[in-house]
Amino acid sequence: MVDMTVTQPVAERSLSRQAWFMVGAALLGTMCCSTSVILVNVGVFMKPLGETFGWARGDIALSLSIAALSMAAANPFVGGLIDRFGVKPVLVTSLLLYGLFVAATPLMIGEGDIWGLYLAYAAIAGFGAGSNVIAYVRLLSGWFTGPLNDKRGLALGISSAGIPLGTTITSPLGVLLIDAFGWQGGFWGLALLPLVVGLPIALFLIRPAPGEVRRPRGGGPVAAANLPGLTMGEAMRTQAFWLLLAMALLMSSCLQAIGIHTAPLLGDFGMAAWLLALILAIDGALGIVARVGAGFLFDRFFAPYVSAVIFSIAAVSAFGYAAEPTLIVAILATLLITIGSGAESDFIGYVVGRYFGLKSYGQIFGAVYGMFMIGIALGPYLFGVAFDAWGNYQMPFLFAGIGVTVICILMLMLPAFPAEAEKR
Repeated sequence: MVDMTVTQPVAERSLSRQAWFMVGAALLGTMCCSTSVILVNVGVFMKPLGETFGWARGDIALSLSIAALSMAAANPFVGGLIDRFGVKPVLVTSLLLYGLFVAATPLMIGEGDIWGLYLAYAAIAGFGAGSNVIAYVRLLSGWFTGPLNDKRGLALGISSAGIPLGTTITSPLGVLLIDAFGWQGGFWGLALLPLVVGLPIALFLIRPAPGEVRRPRGGGPVAAANLPGLTMGEAMRTQAFWLLLAMALLMSSCLQAIGIHTAPLLGDFGMAAWLLALILAIDGALGIVARVGAGFLFDRFFAPYVSAVIFSIAAVSAFGYAAEPTLIVAILATLLITIGSGAESDFIGYVVGRYFGLKSYGQIFGAVYGMFMIGIALGPYLFGVAFDAWGNYQMPFLFAGIGVTVICILMLMLPAFPAEAEKR
């Protein structure tokens, strides 16, 4: 006769090991997504492209705006595909296509000038949408339910740390590749990450949680009716959904704008390439610590309150640079803003699961993250336009500080998580 008191803990330990292995795979996978490889590095290519072609920073930053709008349009569609077919097929297709477009970017620029850049970034972002956090937060939200529910925040925090981990690698790598081989070599070198690293991870390491029911015919679609939570329509009738949309827009338009312009901001002080690469690496490493720390705190305290405190660090830092725009303050402000923005995408992924469940998670998260991408479309472009108008970054930092302050206020307006979500 089997002793159930023994087999149950053994089964839970086995499930836990598999779940945490998936966290590691998601961390490495997120490191190779289109955001951490290409989109966050628009600033790295900004000065080289401007010097080569005579393009203004606002015009170059517009490529990110176009990319963000492309991803915003693709995200709800990608979310629906993930809900229907699962994470792996969407992930594999996305990595392959966006990697090929990164490699083709120099050719597209050569043929179409700045319009080639815009088209390349639209394709990278649109086809690369499935390689981003939308896939990995859905994957881990399925694994971290039931007995692992109280570890979900930490799991998502570790996974989303793949973005700053990727930035820690790709931003310095991009700077050094451009310095050695020109801007074309920068794109060719970065294209290897999704194709050589990301694809094998998606093909051989990623798998769905065992508790997720799948239809026997067709081999893939998730049976969403068997999962707990709200439909997209039901979610749209809640206050939390609309507050999350507003916060996602402000988060990305303010904080991502600062992140994108960090390289040209520091480069304007005449910083050597190796020193700029070192600071960008430190910045990325701090982002990893911030995201993991935020996820750890989400499991222990009410996530919106934790995030309000974290974002206040970014607000104070932005106001600090606006008041005193020196090199030392610029370095400190950008590093502290990275820490203060550590609760961005993992906050969205965490609270979407808590408020709305898993039934239509891909669609709901895709909609909220789509608003996040619209903010990325606006913020970095407006930062570039403001720099071209004022010749410095003081005013953009001032407006960013105000925007982040509004985020903190909205965080305090979020309702408590539904009781049934706490039990999942």
